Amino acid sequence: MMQRDKKQCVAFVCTGNTCRSPMAEAIFNKLAGEKNLDVYAVSFGMAAANGVPVSALSVRACEEIGIDLSGKKASFIYNYDIGGIDKFYCMSEEHKNMLVQFCGVPEEKIEVLGITDPFGGNFEVYRQCRDEIYNSVQELIKEYEN
Repeated sequence: MMQRDKKQCVAFVCTGNTCRSPMAEAIFNKLAGEKNLDVYAVSFGMAAANGVPVSALSVRACEEIGIDLSGKKASFIYNYDIGGIDKFYCMSEEHKNMLVQFCGVPEEKIEVLGITDPFGGNFEVYRQCRDEIYNSVQELIKEYEN
């Protein structure tokens, strides 16, 4: 495997950064850490209110798989120097379109995961969302192992 001077940075992108993208960030970092990969994740929302806590149901869903999201707060996209991000994983096509149109991110740096927003759903909806994210992230991790 090629040695890099710095870790790669990937970003998970959703709307409010309180449900899907924080779960994806935490799951990705846990799995990447377990495999000692040279990559880490951040997350932000395209319409996030800075400092809003992650949803309680997202916290509960991640607790079930040993991940603590309790201190995570939402971040707006413009809190990041997005030029330093190697890959963007968007939850929907709309998030991709906004990154391209408003932020000038090249399409080749973006992948759409197609994760349904659990916002407003019950705990079972959040649990299903977490599992969908976990399965997607496991596939992404395989790409960074090679």
